[in-house]
Amino acid sequence: MSSTSLFQQVNVQEYEPAVAIRTPKHWLVGPISFLYVSAYTLAFTDFSQFIRDKIKRLEYDSIHFNDSSTCEVNKSSQQYRVQSEIQEKSAEWHILIPLAGNIIAIFSNLVLGSYTDRFGRKFLFYVSCLGSLFRTTMVAVFMHFNLNLIYYIIPYAIEGMTGSASTMVQAAFIYSADITSKGKERTFGIVLIEMAFGLGSAFFGFGSGYVIEWTGYFWPSIMAAGAFLLSVILIVLLPETFSDRRAQCESKLQTVKDAIGLYTDPKNAGKRWIYIVSIIIFFICTISNSGSFAIEPLYQLGSPFCWSPVQIGWYTALRMLGHQVLGMLLIKLLQRCLTDSHIAILGTVCSASSFTMEGLASTNLFLYLVNVLNIGGNLTIPVIRSIMSCLTPPDKQGAVFSTMSSVTVVCHMLSAVLANAIYSATIDLLPGSVFLVYAASNIICLLLVLLLAFGTRTYRRDEYIRIEDAVHEK
Repeated sequence: MSSTSLFQQVNVQEYEPAVAIRTPKHWLVGPISFLYVSAYTLAFTDFSQFIRDKIKRLEYDSIHFNDSSTCEVNKSSQQYRVQSEIQEKSAEWHILIPLAGNIIAIFSNLVLGSYTDRFGRKFLFYVSCLGSLFRTTMVAVFMHFNLNLIYYIIPYAIEGMTGSASTMVQAAFIYSADITSKGKERTFGIVLIEMAFGLGSAFFGFGSGYVIEWTGYFWPSIMAAGAFLLSVILIVLLPETFSDRRAQCESKLQTVKDAIGLYTDPKNAGKRWIYIVSIIIFFICTISNSGSFAIEPLYQLGSPFCWSPVQIGWYTALRMLGHQVLGMLLIKLLQRCLTDSHIAILGTVCSASSFTMEGLASTNLFLYLVNVLNIGGNLTIPVIRSIMSCLTPPDKQGAVFSTMSSVTVVCHMLSAVLANAIYSATIDLLPGSVFLVYAASNIICLLLVLLLAFGTRTYRRDEYIRIEDAVHEK
């Protein structure tokens, strides 16, 4: 089997990294990513369970729940019907609260990411961390004063102006692209960032359940805010990678045009279809992953699993360790014997299989076995990120990652709405139906990856013919 990478198939022009000499300080991007995602995971887990608990206390406080189990599994009992209502209302709030921020963040990510090609990379790290710091601080204040859930929309909307978590994700990947060269080094740099995100998610995933049980919902938000603040301090020490290429300020419309131009500009003829197919694959994979992450806590709190916060914390940690740490190490091993296209194909197959098992799971054992299959479920996204980055010159890295980041925000928004809507509608029929939908979407993704793999071979052959013709004419 050929070890020729998909990057080599789709790239004729070589692009050097923006930073000629790397220093140890450049790798602070890893600890910053780790801290940020640790804080984000803790805040997300805390707030997800806070919503359900608040609805239960406010609207169903007069109902006595059976203390012998976490939840009722007898579908004919009143307690089961009440639990289903709590799950449905929690799902609705999970849609509403982040929605305002996500709508704003779509445009914010497109603009802010492209601005890094003019003003340097560090400001995007600052914007992301400060936005999340503000949101978690305000959530803690609202919890302390026991405000109505409707008020929580405000900090989420303000965080959306800074791009939310997606700005940190794109900042880390843009920075990684600046300090690595095209090809397998670029892929490995992206893999390291993915691993930092995975370790961060797992770190607080293990402990979040215990912290919530011991301290309630207020102090985890304070801890998350402290971690965001520490991230800001580390960003001060991070070297700038694009300072010598800063340009004069351009309009927001121009930055958006630069990003969209990658997919529409005639100058990219021959590569545009690769950009388009790649971003569609990225969209499908991301909406599946983010949707499952958003709905899993509710799915596990309900029947037939009836998990506690501690169990959810352990499961989330194991999921992230397998998905974003072991899976990323697996990419490095697979690159020795497989092409990037084959790795992406394997990723879609593993993802479809794990979603199918999760949707049909009825016992704790089957749910934990999902994590084993899920180790290979995150192989496709890093490969696609690297393909798109390698297609793009250094002065357009901000533009390409800003489009991926905006797509990520759209995915988070749509996945939260769709996942919670499907879950609410099918909770009495088959609670895991939403995961079966994601399994089907990954089969579509598999077909697109096959198209990309075979299509790039044709592109490469045509490109060489064009170059040879040009040489003969001279």
